Amino acid sequence: MKNAIKIIAGLFLLFVFTASVVNAQKWQAPVSSKKKQNPYEASTRNISSGKKIYNINCKSCHGDAAMGNMLPLQPVAPSDLGSQAFLIQTDGEIYYKVNKGNGAMPTFEKTLSDEDKWMVITYLRSFDQNKKESKKIAEVKNPEVTDVKLLLDINNENKRILANLTGVTAKGDRVALQGIELSVKVKRNFGYLDISGDDAYTNEKGEVSVQFPEDLPGDREGHVNLLAKVTDDAYYGEVIVDRIASLGIPTNPVNPLDERAMWGTRANAPIWIIFSYVGGVICIWGVIFLVLFQLIQLPKLAKNKE
Repeated sequence: MKNAIKIIAGLFLLFVFTASVVNAQKWQAPVSSKKKQNPYEASTRNISSGKKIYNINCKSCHGDAAMGNMLPLQPVAPSDLGSQAFLIQTDGEIYYKVNKGNGAMPTFEKTLSDEDKWMVITYLRSFDQNKKESKKIAEVKNPEVTDVKLLLDINNENKRILANLTGVTAKGDRVALQGIELSVKVKRNFGYLDISGDDAYTNEKGEVSVQFPEDLPGDREGHVNLLAKVTDDAYYGEVIVDRIASLGIPTNPVNPLDERAMWGTRANAPIWIIFSYVGGVICIWGVIFLVLFQLIQLPKLAKNKE
């Protein structure tokens, strides 16, 4: 019986190890992310800045870039971020993986600014001995533009959101901006829910199409607050547009703070907790009065025994 348990446990650990290795090997960035470009030049200042950020946030696991002294974690050790095997990826792929994280690698989407992420990539790219080989896909080069606008076209019947990003060239022509990541979010009670997905990069028409979730609730009339923005502010600064659309499921919103809950803040704890508390207080004071009564009776009991 003991041998059978050991065999089953061993097979389970082998399965977990194999699944982890397969998952790590299959980690690939979306095809559209490969088009994302590093907006910062490979200057000495930027490389130095990227090295400082790398040493603080990445070195503890990945070791020194191009030195192969990574932390020997199991079942999958971290990659050498300065190796040619890693740098064969485009800047957009590396940015995506740094941003999203995977498995034991944390996400840096909120902990590092976009500029800091690009600085790290600039530093890592300085180890690339074959830059032509690392650029598998032709970079998308948008012209220099001003008056960048982000427009939303909403189809209420299909619950489809079409975002369009354009800018004005020096000649005065308004052109589409391609390969730029957009974020489409819905305002909820405690923040924003991102519904843009992993492939929210503008196409050759400067468009990104996002399907609104079928089961997402709105207010009494189904209204939801939409917010769309250019994810990386390093390109064109802060480009944001918000809209109210009738895409959600009509619901009667309930303020969770008005409900009776253990974490309530408005003297609205559950009834059973109130009764338990009052009952506990009565019992404790009852015991205290009983002890005091017995203490008072002690002299009388002593006299009776005499």
